[in-house]
Amino acid sequence: MFEMKYKVIAYHLDKRIDLRAFRLSSNFSLLKREHSFLLFEVEKNAYIYLKDYGSVVFLNCSEDIVNQSFALLGANSLNQDNLLTETYSISLGNDIEVDFDKIQVQELSVDVAHIIMLNLAQSVALKYYLNITAALHESTLVYAKQLEKTGHIKLSKKQMRIFIGKTMNVKNSIAENLFIFDSSDLAWSNESLSKLDYHIKDELDIVNRHNGIQYNLNVIKENLDLFKDILQHKYSSMLEWIIIILILFEVIQVIVEKII
Repeated sequence: MFEMKYKVIAYHLDKRIDLRAFRLSSNFSLLKREHSFLLFEVEKNAYIYLKDYGSVVFLNCSEDIVNQSFALLGANSLNQDNLLTETYSISLGNDIEVDFDKIQVQELSVDVAHIIMLNLAQSVALKYYLNITAALHESTLVYAKQLEKTGHIKLSKKQMRIFIGKTMNVKNSIAENLFIFDSSDLAWSNESLSKLDYHIKDELDIVNRHNGIQYNLNVIKENLDLFKDILQHKYSSMLEWIIIILILFEVIQVIVEKII
C-alpha cells in the first residue's frame, strides 16, 4: 500500500514580510490571518504560511507555487539554496510521532498543518538569530584573545559603538518577536494538537536554542562592557597625560621667562 507523504519546508528571508502586500497581490485562498501571520490553502492538503518576522513555510506545494510566492515577496532574485531552511516529511499513521526530519500525524487538518508550519517558522527564525549572535560572539572573542596576548585591544570607539548597536538590534528584534516562541492558542484547545506541538518543539529544541541565544547575547554584553571600561580607562589616561604635559609646559615656560 502506498504511504502518503507530504513535504514541508520553511525558509527565512532575512527581512520582515509585508503580510498585507502579499495578501492583496496573491490569489491563494486565505484560511487564517492575524497581525503576525497568514495561512493560505493552495489546494487540498497544500498550504503556505507566512510570519511577519521573515519566515515562509510551504507544505506540499509545487516548485511553481514556491517560485510564484517568492516573486510576490520580492525575493525571486534570492538563491533559495542559500537561504536558511528547515525541512520535514509528513506521513499519516495511527499516532503522533516526531523524529529526525519526520512527522507522523493521524490526519492533516488545517489546524495540524498550522501547528507544524508555525513551529518550523520559529525554528528557521532561531537559526537566523543564532547565526547573528554566533558571528558577534566570534568578533568579541578576537579582541578577548588580543587582550590575553598583549594586555590591550585594537578597538576604536567607532568599532565599539558598532558592536553595541548590532547587539542592541538583535536583542530588540528578539524582544519584539518574543511571542513567536510561545505555543499557538490551538495547542491549548485540543489534546492531540497540544501533544503534536510539544513533540515538535522538543525535537526542534526550540526552548534551549532560544535560551542559548539569550546566553550568547549576555556574554557579548559582558565582553563589550569590559572593552568599554578598558577603552574609557585608556582615553582617561591619555587625557591625564595631556594635562600633565600641558602643566609641565607651563612650568617650563614660567621658569624660562624668569631666567630670561
